[in-house]
Amino acid sequence: MAKDYYDILGVAKGATPDEIKKAYRKLALKYHPDKGENGNAEKFKEVNEAYQVLGSEEKRRQYDQFGHSFEGAGSAGQHYDFSGFNTQGFGGFEDVFDAFFGGQRTARRQSPADIKRGADLEVAIEIPFETAVFGGKQTIHLSKDTVCESCGGTGSTNKKMKACAKCHGTGQIDQVRQTLLGAIRQSRVCSECKGLGEMPEQTCRSCTGAGRTKQPGGVNITIPDGIDDGQTIRVPHEGSAGFRGGKPGDLYVTVHVTPSREYKRKEFDLYKTISIPFTTAVLGGSVKVETLDGKIDLKIPSATQRGETLKARGLGVPKINSTGRGDLYLTIDITVPKRLTLKQRKLLQELDREWKE
Repeated sequence: MAKDYYDILGVAKGATPDEIKKAYRKLALKYHPDKGENGNAEKFKEVNEAYQVLGSEEKRRQYDQFGHSFEGAGSAGQHYDFSGFNTQGFGGFEDVFDAFFGGQRTARRQSPADIKRGADLEVAIEIPFETAVFGGKQTIHLSKDTVCESCGGTGSTNKKMKACAKCHGTGQIDQVRQTLLGAIRQSRVCSECKGLGEMPEQTCRSCTGAGRTKQPGGVNITIPDGIDDGQTIRVPHEGSAGFRGGKPGDLYVTVHVTPSREYKRKEFDLYKTISIPFTTAVLGGSVKVETLDGKIDLKIPSATQRGETLKARGLGVPKINSTGRGDLYLTIDITVPKRLTLKQRKLLQELDREWKE
């Protein structure tokens, strides 16, 4: 069952023309497809359809009398076909929209620079844990569109262009549709020239006029120190070459870090477990500890217990796009000798008796 046009616009059946127009403006702004994720093509179509009837005094009178069955209504004998409205191409909707809002909206046509820009590319790489901490260089091998060497990216062997014969250099193809409001012009991108309005004068055979060919190659990238697993590096202008001399796209490299057997990472801090002799744990002292920066002397307080954590300040991960580093946290494990000499056993037994007294 067809939905009531008054309900679609949210107005009473006795609403004034100004009230109807105001309701339409509000809903058209809310649902217009140009609003991106907030737009709703179907709703916008519905609102336009309702307003095109209720906004006309004659059509509204016939609608009030006959409802959606306009055919054979009174002496008019008219039939209004709403099936002509579609959700693609919105050229007709734009003309209607501009008629009520003064044509001040942003044009939806892409600029030649947008049309010609090359595609962005995405790749994933795996790097060692140490490279993620300290950064490095890496070459990525991939196949991508590159500037055609035969025509220099123009798509034309003689480097000259001519106006597109299909759209006469406009980049757009106009169509006229008959709607409730009469003839409405709709525009779509010319399929021949892709909206550029021009074509190669002598089409290059190597690239068939596109100005680019797919070739294997390598891209050298710099991996910043401190990068973490799952983060993405943007490499400007290393994506696909543009269409007929357009700017290249970008390359996006997602980094996966090989886990370390020794270290655990939490943001910019590192965690590692070290073993110390039980005598050092009891008496205190200093031990050599291997870190990503090399060996350090770590001071062990007396009476250190298994599971305690000591901090080596500034020996963690460099803070990406910033200064400073995180810290290295060392969790203590205590090594107990499996074999004792007779003398060692007697000394420990004597110590044990003193502890119990």
